[in-house]
Amino acid sequence: MPFDSADIMSQALAGTTFVVVDVETTGLSPRDGGITEIAMIKVRNGMLWEEYTTLVNPLTPIPYEVIALTGIDDEMVADSPTAEEVAPAIAEFLGSGVFTAHNAPFDLGFVNSTLAKGKIERIQNPVLCTCKLARRLLPNLYSKSLGPVTKELGIRNSHRHRAAGDAFATAQVLIHFLRRLEEEFDVADVKGLMRFQ
Repeated sequence: MPFDSADIMSQALAGTTFVVVDVETTGLSPRDGGITEIAMIKVRNGMLWEEYTTLVNPLTPIPYEVIALTGIDDEMVADSPTAEEVAPAIAEFLGSGVFTAHNAPFDLGFVNSTLAKGKIERIQNPVLCTCKLARRLLPNLYSKSLGPVTKELGIRNSHRHRAAGDAFATAQVLIHFLRRLEEEFDVADVKGLMRFQ
């Protein structure tokens, strides 16, 4: 994904495209498993304006405990595209946007693994973690995981542990946090945002 990293870092927050990503997976490590579902939502100027979501066939049985958590089973993904097949669409949708997720290292690891299966280079985009932002902006909250953060901010997530539901909730968290950062901390550009997190 070729782009000018320095150019993105100097962009005003208001003009920046954030791509909020959430994945459901077969396990905790991309080395041992894969994505079963991915959702990506573009956020710009405080608005949600484009979404990509798909189930993914991990080509391996989905563990029972994962099925119990997400409701995604082997039958649901049987006719879905594989990681290799969805990799180009993921790369294209992400483009030069800021990769954003709640606990970003987890989602980033699985997305990079998926891209590798499609013979696409690893993400070079700036990476923003709303969980890290929560640690700074909600220091007294007992847990910074997505559920407690959304509850604290009055954001409803009716599809918890499904990629689209969690991505939508994370996008709402992002919009709230960006507004606070601009109003209370004078964070005006991507460089300042990355430094703050």
